[in-house]
Amino acid sequence: MDCLVSVIVPVHNTVEYLPRCIDSIRNQSLKDIEIILVENQSNDGSAALCDEYMSFDSRVKVLHLPVANASIARNAGLDIASAPYVGFVDSDDYVANDYVESLYKLILENDAQMSITRCIPFFEGTKPVHIRQTKITKVFDTNNALISLFYQKDFDNAAWAKMYHCSLFKSDIRYPTGWLYEDLPTTYKLMMLCNKIAFSSYENYYYLLRKDSIEGAPFKLQKYECCIKIIRQLEENKKKMLPAIQKSVDCRIVSFAFHILLEIPKEQIEMRTNLLDIIKRYRIRILLDSCARRKTRIACLLSLGGLFFIDLMSNYGKSRT
Repeated sequence: MDCLVSVIVPVHNTVEYLPRCIDSIRNQSLKDIEIILVENQSNDGSAALCDEYMSFDSRVKVLHLPVANASIARNAGLDIASAPYVGFVDSDDYVANDYVESLYKLILENDAQMSITRCIPFFEGTKPVHIRQTKITKVFDTNNALISLFYQKDFDNAAWAKMYHCSLFKSDIRYPTGWLYEDLPTTYKLMMLCNKIAFSSYENYYYLLRKDSIEGAPFKLQKYECCIKIIRQLEENKKKMLPAIQKSVDCRIVSFAFHILLEIPKEQIEMRTNLLDIIKRYRIRILLDSCARRKTRIACLLSLGGLFFIDLMSNYGKSRT
C-alpha cells in the first residue's frame, strides 16, 4: 500500500506508555500512513508489544536494534521510510487524532517542505490542558524560520511536532549518534534546506514530562560534553548565516549554556567556569538584543555577578533546552 506519511517512533523501555502512543497514531484521521516502530534494546516487554501491533495492523513495521540510542533509532527509521513525508513521535508521548493530517495539510496548502505544530507538556498523573483556543497559521521563509527557532519564539528544535519532506534527509542530514540533545544540532540544518516552513499554533502533540527522561535525569558528564560539541557546531555554522540570524544563534548558545550550567553540581568548578566563559563572550550582545528571550537577558544580567548570582536562578527552576 502506498502511504502519504511515515511516522517513526523510537522505542526504548516504554512499555507502560507504548499502547497509548501507538493507538493514538493508528487512530489518525489520515489513514494512509505507515508506522515504523524502532525498538532499541528494550528489556521491559516493549519489543514483544511492538511485534504484537505489527501482527494485526499491516501499516506497522518493526525494527529491532541491538543498541539503545534515540538517534540511531530515528536514522534507522528514516532509512526504511517509504512515504514522501515523515514525522516523529516519542514512545512515551501521544498525539491527537488529527495530528498527522493537520501537519500534512499545512505542507500542501502552503507549498512548504516542513510543517510545525505545538505541543502540550504534562506531568505523569495529570492530563494535558489546552491553553490556546485559536489556531494561528504562519508561513516562514528560511531566514525568518531560523530566527524564530533560535530565539525559541513560535517553535523550538524538537524533532517531534513537525513533518518533513523526505528529500530533506536525502542530503545526508542525520541525527548525530552518541549525542544528547541531538535535535538541537539537526533541526536548523533541515530548515536551511527549506524554502517555506508552515507553522500552526494548534496544540495536538502531548508531551509527557518524566522524571527519568534526559531532561529530568540527574546531571552526568555527557550532558556537559554534548553541550560543548553543540555550541562549537553552532559557532562554526553561524559564520555562513545572515547577521540577524547570527544574533539569534548567539541567544540560543547562551540559553543552552545556562540550561546546562544550572544542572552542574557546584563542586564541578572547571565545567561551570567554562560555560560561564562562553556566556561572558555573548552576554553584552544578548543584553542589547531586544529580540532575545527575556529569561535569557535576565540570566545574562545576573551573570555579571558571577556564579553565585547564577545559582540563585536554580531556585526558580530551569526551562527546556
